[in-house]
Amino acid sequence: MEEIAVAKFGGTSVKSIARIQHVAEIVKNMPERKRVIVVSAMGDTTDHLLALAKQCSATPDRRELDVLMSTGEQVSIALLSLTLRSMGIRAKSFTGAQIGLLTDDSHTSARILEIDRLTLEAALVHSDVVIVAGFQGVNTAGDITTLGRGGSDTTAVALAVACQAPVCQIYTDVDGICSADPKTVPEARELQQLTYVEALELARNGAQVIHSRAVELAEQYGVAIRVRNTFNPSNPGTLVDGEETMEKYDSLSGVAIDRSQACVSLRTAEVSLALDKLTDLIETGQISADVIAQSAIAAEDGTGATLSLVLKYDDQEFLARAVSELEGACGAFDVAVDLDVAKLSLVGRGLSGRPRYLAKFLSCLSAAGIEAKHISCSDLRISCIVRKIDADRVCQHLHSCFALGRTRPLLQSLAATA
Repeated sequence: MEEIAVAKFGGTSVKSIARIQHVAEIVKNMPERKRVIVVSAMGDTTDHLLALAKQCSATPDRRELDVLMSTGEQVSIALLSLTLRSMGIRAKSFTGAQIGLLTDDSHTSARILEIDRLTLEAALVHSDVVIVAGFQGVNTAGDITTLGRGGSDTTAVALAVACQAPVCQIYTDVDGICSADPKTVPEARELQQLTYVEALELARNGAQVIHSRAVELAEQYGVAIRVRNTFNPSNPGTLVDGEETMEKYDSLSGVAIDRSQACVSLRTAEVSLALDKLTDLIETGQISADVIAQSAIAAEDGTGATLSLVLKYDDQEFLARAVSELEGACGAFDVAVDLDVAKLSLVGRGLSGRPRYLAKFLSCLSAAGIEAKHISCSDLRISCIVRKIDADRVCQHLHSCFALGRTRPLLQSLAATA
């Protein structure tokens, strides 16, 4: 196939008819003759649909949730197609199923198995702009599936792979990936370029500009991602690719906050059953575990252990159900769940080999009057759990302490003294 432009526009980009018309102008002005455009649901449509489902059922069936949640993107693709057609452009909209995006059976968190390239190629023969509903696909049984929150990014990268496009453009409402959320840290610096590893670590730890699964897929197939601002299209944004020096240098990318965290503690005499059930829950995509700590206890009714868990979740009801299943599987008691927490992460490279990074991290927390919990360190990040109410303030303090608003040479000089 000839070179094809692949771009995704998020919910804020298509929030209204006026914004859809603005997106249509961007698509019209793309230099490539053939374009594949992925769109999300308008604005807060997905949240609204989920709220409706929960009015009908406290724990909605996942298959039915997918049927409902997929409708938001169908509105967006039709409206954008109509707008482009009114401008004299040959455009046609497709649902995930219509374009041949096949997934596994994991409703609400499905994984893409393949895209029917023949269907995609035929669509591009008859249309100059193919508009695809993000976030959704179909399984082998013909059931609608969704890819989970942020799934439109993954849809776009998968289509870029199918089109053999060298770059996938992700349009959002910020100029690119920054050293922190600019809404929290006004002096946050726009990052002109990141490696896949850096972008992936930021995404996994709360930076919401791009979804981690999209970065993983892009790295796997060597597709570059350019994150751009729909409302400032002349800005080149942030390029995410595999470029780096031969020897990885020490660098800091930014600070990220993940507010979808829960601290769970429980006592049980059946530790192996608890860990087996936790593994099952993680594998089904209901939750993920950042920290699993075990300590022995001595009780009047026998021996056992206390498990301390830090869990990441997408939905509170699913989390509650997962904890209940975990409790029932191992006969746990003294179960406590704390949702008033957030994970704060300093992201970079070469962190574990430079002890002074950790020392400075702890010093910054102390200066901010914060007693952090569950501190962990790897080569790519230093993380801790703080009270949710303190998260923004601590993020601002860390961003200032590590001079993340400045250029990398200053940070490298810090590393040289470690």
